[in-house]
This record gives sequence, C-alpha cells and structure tokens, in this order.
Amino acid sequence: MKILKGGVGRYNLPQIIMKKSFKFLLTAFTILAIVGCNGKQDTNKIYKVGTTAEYPPFEYLDNGKIVGYDVDVIEEISKKTGIKYEWQDMNFDGLIAALQTKKIDIVIAGISSTPEREKVVNFSIPYHEAKTAFLMNKDNPMTMDNLEGKKFGVDLGTTNETTARSIKGANVVAFSSTGGTLIALKNKKVDCLIIDETVAEEYIKNNPELAVFGYGPGEGKSIAFNKDDEKLRDDFDKALEELEKDGTLKKLQEKYKI
Repeated sequence: MKILKGGVGRYNLPQIIMKKSFKFLLTAFTILAIVGCNGKQDTNKIYKVGTTAEYPPFEYLDNGKIVGYDVDVIEEISKKTGIKYEWQDMNFDGLIAALQTKKIDIVIAGISSTPEREKVVNFSIPYHEAKTAFLMNKDNPMTMDNLEGKKFGVDLGTTNETTARSIKGANVVAFSSTGGTLIALKNKKVDCLIIDETVAEEYIKNNPELAVFGYGPGEGKSIAFNKDDEKLRDDFDKALEELEKDGTLKKLQEKYKI
C-alpha cells in the first residue's frame, strides 16, 4: 500500500481537517440558529387578533377602544410570548372563517371549543369557565319548565344557538349582532336570550327590567388558531399555564367580577 506523504492532491491533511472542521461548525451554527428562531414566535410580525366587541365583560368598546377580560388576557400572554398584535373587531359568526382563511391569526371572543369547530381550527386550553344563563324580560316571566314553543334570541354561530335548537319546539332567532339580540329581548320580540352568565349580569346592571330565570351547564372559554399555527397555540398554552399558576388569571377574573 502506498503511503501518502505531504498531502492529498493540492491539500495537505491539516488543511483538510481544518476545512472540514470549519464546515462542521458552520453547519452546526446554522442549525442552532434555526432552532433558536423556531423556539419563539416572530417578534417582528404583528398578529391579528379577531374578536366581537359586544360581549361585556369579555370584550366591549369603551370610548372606541376594545377593552375587557379577554383583552387583558391577550396582553398578559403577549408579555410571556413576546408577540405584537392588533385587534380586528368583526361579527362573531365570521371569526372562524376569517381564521381559516388567515385573514386573522387568533380568535378570542368568549368562544368555546366544540367537536365541529375543532375539525377546522385549533384551540388553546381553557382560560375561563362560565355558566349559560336564560335571560327574560320581567314583563314576560318564564321558567325552565315552560321553554317548549318559546322564541329564543341567540348570537349567530354560538354554542348558545346550538343549545336553543335542541329545545323541543323552540323558535330560534339568530342575530349577527349581540346588540341586536339584547334589543330584541328588551322590545319583547323574543321571549328569552341564552347567553353567558357573566354577560347576562352585565346586561341586567344596565337594564333592570331583565332577569335570569335559569342556568345551563358551564362552558370553557378558549383561544382559537389556524390549523397551521400549532407552534403559536402551544406557546399560548404554555403562557396560560403560567398565568394560571402565578395567579394572574384569578386577579383578572376578580377585576371583572367573573
């Protein structure tokens, strides 16, 4: 066997070793850089957060600004994840479609995870749970025993609409505007509303002619994401777990009395 002395071709062995070592380090650095970038969300991107600002105390307008419990939750999550965001106020029944077509990146609107919704979008872990309330006009008293054949006002595309349609003989009127639903009850165009307990309490504060006459089961409220954004969902889950553990969510719930 012939022993090579002094080099291979026009490179000697030390040069080859040094070159290969440099290429290895460069590749390793590139991989680490990619992993590092993927380890957190793009802090230069402005994420569009969709909501329906007609649902106090979760989200509502105050002097033209969207405020509420959900708004504060997103702000606290942004501190944990480093994301920048802007709000997109739209009708509730259009939120999921906008998320699917990537017109928005995130949905938080007192929304609940359901098997049907889970087929098309991803959901975070729940960040709040609220009972469903049956709200009536005191001039048109109702009980939970006489729901059959009554006219129910609900927000279009909500789980409350699904609940109303499951009631025997129910006449369901679905509104694209939560404000429209409330006006219908006040004007006795419908017999009752099915709505979150906390929202019902807010309505009663400003409309003493209304009252709750019954409750349904509780529902967990979650944040929704496009199916492609699993990393974003996972980061939000981690942030929510930390906010639950450090007591931040509890403080926000106390702030909004929910």
